[in-house]
Amino acid sequence: MATFIQRGSSVRAMIRRRGQVLTKTFDSRAEAERWADIEETRILKGTTAAQIKQSPASATVSDLFDRYAREVSPEKGGARWEAIRLKALAQAFPMPVTALDGAVVAQWRDERLQTVSAATVNRELNLISAVLTRAIKEWRMPLAANPVHLIQRPRQPASRRRRVSPEERADIIKELGWDGQQAPADTREWIAWSFCLALETMMRQGEILRLTWQHVHLDRKFCHLPKTKNGHPRDVPLSSSARALFAMLTPGKPGQRVVPVASGTFGAYFREAVAGAGIEDLHFHDTRREALTTLAPKFGNPMDLGAASGHRDHRSLRIYYEPNPTDLADKLG
Repeated sequence: MATFIQRGSSVRAMIRRRGQVLTKTFDSRAEAERWADIEETRILKGTTAAQIKQSPASATVSDLFDRYAREVSPEKGGARWEAIRLKALAQAFPMPVTALDGAVVAQWRDERLQTVSAATVNRELNLISAVLTRAIKEWRMPLAANPVHLIQRPRQPASRRRRVSPEERADIIKELGWDGQQAPADTREWIAWSFCLALETMMRQGEILRLTWQHVHLDRKFCHLPKTKNGHPRDVPLSSSARALFAMLTPGKPGQRVVPVASGTFGAYFREAVAGAGIEDLHFHDTRREALTTLAPKFGNPMDLGAASGHRDHRSLRIYYEPNPTDLADKLG
């Protein structure tokens, strides 16, 4: 078992397994736990940290996924999702790197499409491609080309257009047992508070869960996200309603997370609340579309809207921005 030691705003992880002692320092407990899980799995499998680097010709595709999860994923905003997917992909591709080609990836694609959506397969193909590109360019693996580039991608389905109605917002908050007036007292109430914050700020679930108190600046009306999904920092402007949500709370120490809920627990409880409220096909990420659509008229300038939401390519704003046609007609007079 790994041990974790809090040192100021950082967390030091230590692993003692089969005669090996590994230590590493991280910015958060969640990152430390992900690293420890990956390293303990590697040690139990009997793979040394330098094995892949020393013998690229004998490496398996599974080794590449393990190495990527260990060296690259922890630096990303979606590290938890990547770690889970890479672990599953490592089991799906046990063959030597030299045996991997387009036909192998195409067969995996067809089998995977039997159980999950085309959107999921495309996301996983993006991850596989990222691993193989890193392996070719930096790890000098014996691949003439990235096999993902040699196959036909599944047709991408239309983007989700789901929004969150005021009634659904009220029902979910009620199902989670929060009165909306007092500071959250338990996990379910913290999820309700986060749900409201997302609807006021366009922040993603992971961004809310990683937010720490030293980056909340109520006097200057914004909070700072040093790490986001696209790898770039972002300052999130806080409306009066968003500031009121923070004002309910007692500020914590620098480095302390604002929302003390683990990502896995958060997702499970939110899905449970949605089902309990009798709401169909609602994801937490749908709050991003709802917030972006309702806040867009307040910004006016799409450049300002993109800066607040974190969209560096403003064409992607159309994926989320879904105005009511009646509202657009009212603007015409």
